[in-house]
Amino acid sequence: MAIQAISFDFWNTLFTEAPGGFKLYQERRRHFLQAALNAEGGNFTEAQIEQAARLEAESHHLIWSEQYRTLTASQRLARVLHHLNASLPEAAMANIVRAYEEGIHERPPVLVRGALLVVEQLAKRYRLGIISDIGFSPGRVLKQLMRQAGILEAFDSLVFSDEAGCAKPHANVFAMTAATLGARPQEMVHIGDLEPTDIIGAKRANFYAIRFVGVTPMQKDETTIADAVTADFTAIPRIIESLGGKA
Repeated sequence: MAIQAISFDFWNTLFTEAPGGFKLYQERRRHFLQAALNAEGGNFTEAQIEQAARLEAESHHLIWSEQYRTLTASQRLARVLHHLNASLPEAAMANIVRAYEEGIHERPPVLVRGALLVVEQLAKRYRLGIISDIGFSPGRVLKQLMRQAGILEAFDSLVFSDEAGCAKPHANVFAMTAATLGARPQEMVHIGDLEPTDIIGAKRANFYAIRFVGVTPMQKDETTIADAVTADFTAIPRIIESLGGKA
């Protein structure tokens, strides 16, 4: 059956963090929170903030991996404050949430090598979609990054976990994408870097799956149920053709 539409993961598939980006975002979040708490009369140390953030991150990972959903920056901040047994006024909370969500603009992620060319090429022949789980930055911000990179207009469907209410590998995000793109699941290809979310989710949804390992390499002795694996983004159009794409 001919391929009609293609979906991409966002993180470590289309985009990857700029050098030092993750560390910078992490440090900025902790700095904003510590400053806000101490401005309200608190006396929190960097170590206390770091421990609370680590506990929240660990619990959030479990929610993501076991319940297939991601929390918003506001929800995650509230959980960090809970670990600190602290609170903040509504205005201060709003300011920190905005800083958490939009801090990524300070050192924005970059397109994976070859991604712009491939997206432009595929958009001429297929309908394209995004299926992405979020971190602190919501779909609203990730769309801004796509626009700045010059690829937003190539996509007909944008499914982010904060807007969809569930995360990969939940069947709903794949079904929503296929429906929006006007394709049956067996006419879809999903491209992503993570086996438990991208590949298993796609195959359960009856999509073809391509595992991109150019940013996130496979581990020693790791296996995959993907229909194809590549570290070269520019090879993706040829792979899609081999799976039944349009000649």
